[in-house]
Amino acid sequence: MATRIEEYTAVDDALAAVRSKMKLRMRSEVIPTSSALGRVSAATLSAPRDVPPFASSHMDGFAVVAGDLSEASEASPVALKVAGKLNLGDAPRRRIRNGEAFQVSTGGAIPLGADAVLPVEHVRHDGDLLHVSSAAVPGRHVYRKGEEMRKGEVLVREGQVIRAQHTGFLLGLGITKVRVRARPRVAIVATGSELTEATDPKPGKIRDSHSPYFRSLFSVLGCDTMGLGIVKDDPKLVGAALRKGLARADFVVTLGGTSVGKADVVESALTSLNPDVLVHGIKMDRGRVAGVAVVGGRPVLMMPGPVQGAMNALILLGAPVVGWLSGAVEERAKDVACVLGGEWDARGRFSDFRKVVYVRLSRGSPASAEPLLGETESFRVLAEADGYVIVPESVTHMSKGDLVSVKLFPGFSFA
Repeated sequence: MATRIEEYTAVDDALAAVRSKMKLRMRSEVIPTSSALGRVSAATLSAPRDVPPFASSHMDGFAVVAGDLSEASEASPVALKVAGKLNLGDAPRRRIRNGEAFQVSTGGAIPLGADAVLPVEHVRHDGDLLHVSSAAVPGRHVYRKGEEMRKGEVLVREGQVIRAQHTGFLLGLGITKVRVRARPRVAIVATGSELTEATDPKPGKIRDSHSPYFRSLFSVLGCDTMGLGIVKDDPKLVGAALRKGLARADFVVTLGGTSVGKADVVESALTSLNPDVLVHGIKMDRGRVAGVAVVGGRPVLMMPGPVQGAMNALILLGAPVVGWLSGAVEERAKDVACVLGGEWDARGRFSDFRKVVYVRLSRGSPASAEPLLGETESFRVLAEADGYVIVPESVTHMSKGDLVSVKLFPGFSFA
C-alpha cells in the first residue's frame, strides 16, 4: 500500500486525539516502601505523627529554662542545679523545674519544659552545680517537636514519583508499605526485513540496536517492557504482532516501517485493525513520519526507523502517554537553565515544526549547551548528548549566548 502524508499534524493535536480515545486502566499494588524508588504513588501519604516526635538537642550540653538565665552575666553568673542526665534513647521522666538543668546529648531528648540547650563548652560544671555566665536564647540548639513536620502534613502526593529521600522519610515514620500505580506494560515491535539479532550480521543485514535502547528508556520512565521480536516488512506479520502486543500490553510501540512515499507496513497493519484514531505524520523535526493511534482504547506509537527521529517520538509523544498510563502528575525529564554555546538554525523545509535539539553540556554558571548536529541516523549524536532543547514551532533561530531550558531525560542524561 503506497502511503503519502499530505498534511502533518501538530504534536499537541496528535496527543489530544490519542488522549480523547484512550481508556485508562489504572491498577495499583501495595509494595514495601524500601522498594518504592521511582514508582508513582497511588495515594496521598501524610505524616502519622510529628517529626521529630519529641524535642531534642542539637548539642552536647545542658537543657535549661531560658527564663532562669535572663540576668546571667560574667559579673553575675547564675548557678543551676544539675538534676539528672538524659542519655541517647532515654525518655524524660518529668518536667524540668525552675533553677534546674539536665545534661543531654546531641540528638537526645530534652526534658519537658526545657526551651534551650547550653553547649558544654560554654558553661562550668562543678559537681551538681552548673555555673552560667550569659543569658540563654529560647529555642537555641533545640530541635522542637514537630519542627520538621506536623502530624497530618503531606509527605507524598498521589501521582508523585517516589524518590530515595521519600523512602527514607516514610520508613523513619514507620510507613513500611505504600500503594503505588502498577507499571504500564509497553510492548515493542521492531519491523524491518533487514534487521537481525546476530552479533556479526551477514551482508545486507543490520543488527537491531534500537529495540534494547528504547526498552531501557521506557524502563526508566517507569514501565515494564516486553520485546515482541523482529518482524519482517509484511503488513500481515506486523498486524499479528500488533494484535499480540495489544492483548498483552497497555501501550504498543513500533520501530521502523513508517515512511512517506513508499510502502508503509505499519500504517497498513494498523488500518486493518480498525483503529479508534490514527494520525500519521507529525509536525516534529526530526521524525515527521511518526504516527500515533488508538486501537480498542489502547495507544500505539509509530516510531521512525532512524534513531534520532525515534528518540524525538519518544520524547514528544511516548513520554506523555506513559505519564497518562502511570497516573504521574509530574514529568520525569527535568529542566536546567543554560546558555546556548553556538548558533542554531531550523532546517528550511520544516522550520514551522516542533524541533528537538540535542546538546552537550559544559560546566559553568550557568552551564553552556553546545548544539550537536548530525544525520537523523546518527547514534553518535545521541551518545555525545547530555540533554536536549525543545524548540517551539515559531522559533527558527537561536543565537550563541541565548538562555535555553535543557531537559535532562532519565537514563539518557547524566550531567
